[in-house]
Amino acid sequence: MKKNRKRSKKMSVMATRSMHVGGVLVVFFVMVLVNLLASSSCNQLMKSIGEKERILAKLENDRARESARWDAMKTSENLDRALLKFGLSMKYPRADQIVRMDARGQPKPGQLSVARAARRSSGVSRTAQVKTTRKVR
Repeated sequence: MKKNRKRSKKMSVMATRSMHVGGVLVVFFVMVLVNLLASSSCNQLMKSIGEKERILAKLENDRARESARWDAMKTSENLDRALLKFGLSMKYPRADQIVRMDARGQPKPGQLSVARAARRSSGVSRTAQVKTTRKVR
């Protein structure tokens, strides 16, 4: 026959406490691992951000240099020099060649260029309407 052995409460309390301590240690270990992974991810992101900032600063520097170079090329002396280099002869437009437009896309009234254009177009239409009276032999 089996002997009826009673377990002491001291052993069950000890096992429960050791399980609690073990659980706390496992949770602590998991937290440490998560913290290390997060730290590693943050470090990689910081490296990536630093690299992108360096690239952005370099590109901004290049843009500023090219903008200054373009502004230097747009000066009237350099434009005239470039036009002569390619054999182009350009001059600024006369006052009768400039047409200023309003917001609707219509020419503003009272401009010399508009009056001359109207006069030219009316002259062309009159010329086209002239009939010859000569007889062809």
